[in-house]
Amino acid sequence: MNRTVTTEETQNLFDFCRRHFVVHYDLQAELVDHLASSMEEQWKKNPELLFDEALQKTFKKFGITGFSKIKEQKQKELSRKYNRLLWKYLLDYFRWPKVFMTLIFTLVLSTILKMTENDLWIIAPYFGVLTVFVIYYYYKIFPKRFRNSEINGKKFLLLEQFKRVQYTSILFVQIPVQFINFRNILNVSFLQNDIGVAVISFLIIFLSIAMLGELFYVPEKIKEHFRQQFPEFAIE
Repeated sequence: MNRTVTTEETQNLFDFCRRHFVVHYDLQAELVDHLASSMEEQWKKNPELLFDEALQKTFKKFGITGFSKIKEQKQKELSRKYNRLLWKYLLDYFRWPKVFMTLIFTLVLSTILKMTENDLWIIAPYFGVLTVFVIYYYYKIFPKRFRNSEINGKKFLLLEQFKRVQYTSILFVQIPVQFINFRNILNVSFLQNDIGVAVISFLIIFLSIAMLGELFYVPEKIKEHFRQQFPEFAIE
């Protein structure tokens, strides 16, 4: 009968990961599974091999960087995954009937831009409303228990994706305002004619939709995936 990693040894593997600066439980679980599988493969060939010897042989395969490279790869993988989900959300607005509403908002905004002599009357309310909304979201809507990416004393790399909301939402507030500023500063005819104004209006609406996706759609997907992977740490 082939030797397998026991429950006690599995806990030792979790402790081993923590000693090597892997603080996120989801990454620990993935590494423990990898370590256990590799060690059990060694035991098939040499059943007398001690636990610590099998572990060290497996750990050497990670090279001088240890687990740090694995963590970096996992972070990039999660970022790509949820960036793709955000783009999927945005592309949904180019399908009927949402594309119609997007075009209506673009038309309304471009009309206002053309009719308003001083763009400050547009920039100030837009910037003010979005800033207040982002602050309200962070303190009232954004789930407080995820701000430290920790549940029941355990940190999760997956939940750190929530933190992206704080930084990207600031960009989504700032960039549309800069579009209007550039229109005023740059003496480019394209930015002053109907097509240029329509393009700027569309980009502002597009980024506003992207902000909503980043604040609501992506976090809901993260929570959904978290519940699937870690039902024992169920979150609302």
